[in-house]
Amino acid sequence: MKKCEYVKMHLLEDSHFWFVGKRFFIKTYLDKITSKISTILDIGSGTGGTTKLLEKYGKVIGIEKNSFAQSLSKKRGLEVVKGKAEKLPFKKNSFDLVTILDVLYHRDIKNINKVIKETSRVLKPKGFILITDSAFSFLQGNHSSFVYEKRRFTVSELKKILYKNGFITTNDSYVYFSIFPFVFLKRTIIDLFFKSNKSDVSAFPKIVNLLLISILRLESLLLNYVKLPIGSSLIILGQKHE
Repeated sequence: MKKCEYVKMHLLEDSHFWFVGKRFFIKTYLDKITSKISTILDIGSGTGGTTKLLEKYGKVIGIEKNSFAQSLSKKRGLEVVKGKAEKLPFKKNSFDLVTILDVLYHRDIKNINKVIKETSRVLKPKGFILITDSAFSFLQGNHSSFVYEKRRFTVSELKKILYKNGFITTNDSYVYFSIFPFVFLKRTIIDLFFKSNKSDVSAFPKIVNLLLISILRLESLLLNYVKLPIGSSLIILGQKHE
């Protein structure tokens, strides 16, 4: 991710509808397993906004490859170590939960299976893995080049990878279903004719931002009852077999 994107993330992730919505979705899934988790590893913790949420569920350690992002997350008082997702500097059976939140899409991830195997190694028996990531390759657009996006996924693709590496899926869904038409329009049509010199992450008018937050809050409540059929991102909660 470009340095300017980390700066924007740090400035906006507490209030921007997309980041707030992401935390709503994560909370919906984690609230189902609160009693089963106390030690958490956040892989690719970025600038720390979501890692801060995870502190409500237990002791959290973040791991981040980018030194600049790591320095920003430490300003939040978070414990973050430098390292790579494909070679985690932790002992076997160390954590109840490992989160991989919008990480696997990145061009620096060379081997997704290796990341999942490493996650399994550091998880305790019957530990949990929570993944959020970008959905559907047809949504790649101008934004992708700014955040170093190499790939996007379907739920079924990631579920197959998890199963192959010893996980069962307990919950999964697409998310940002409620704003999907706008994302689709932006990425597949507008981006074809209007090239931008910045990513899609930018400040919105306050009233629009608050409206979108309210919509995504309702969507997160809906996740308690149904799997959403489409969305610009996805969320999967899995559990280690043994």
